[in-house]
Amino acid sequence: MPVAAIVEAKKFAERMGYRWQENSHPDLTYDFFIFKSDAACIVRVRQTTYRINPDTLYEDLIPDDLREVRALPFPPWFQKEIWLRTRHERAWRRLQVHDLSVGELEWWGPDDYTNPHAR
Repeated sequence: MPVAAIVEAKKFAERMGYRWQENSHPDLTYDFFIFKSDAACIVRVRQTTYRINPDTLYEDLIPDDLREVRALPFPPWFQKEIWLRTRHERAWRRLQVHDLSVGELEWWGPDDYTNPHAR
């Protein structure tokens, strides 16, 4: 578990106006829950060692993480994200995990979030 990265991710969530709550259920494979008046989401934090190639498919890069997040016992409409970065990056990539796909957020106004890696 990337403990330092999780601490930094919580600070990132706070900068976007979220409050967070630890996952108190060790059998559920997410790190924390974020919420504010108009949004809620579970977050799994991951850090890779190497640079992420712009042509990389997330299904190939983090297949186990995606499978485990998809298997969580939440309703299908409930938002699930993986926040990903390399050890040398400062910016988080917010990946929205769906049953059959994964999407990288490029910009999200309500959170004042812009992904500098967006293509």
